[in-house]
Amino acid sequence: MKRLYALSCVAALLAACSSQPPPSPSAGAAAPASATTNALAGTPMAAYGHALNKARGVQGIVDQAAAKQAAQIDAATGSSSH
Repeated sequence: MKRLYALSCVAALLAACSSQPPPSPSAGAAAPASATTNALAGTPMAAYGHALNKARGVQGIVDQAAAKQAAQIDAATGSSSH
């Protein structure tokens, strides 16, 4: 019984080790930032630099939306927060 279990475990491990290449990135995935915008390009941390640039872009959008909302509130109440 132990021999059968060991054999099935080895077979499962060998089946998991296939010779297929890793999947290619999908077309919808964002490309890493270029060396001009990514200070970490060419280093092992390049993916982090891309994520950081993406987060900065999202923060800019959030800041613009907050400023627009503040302007609308100021216009509606007739006051200015500045």
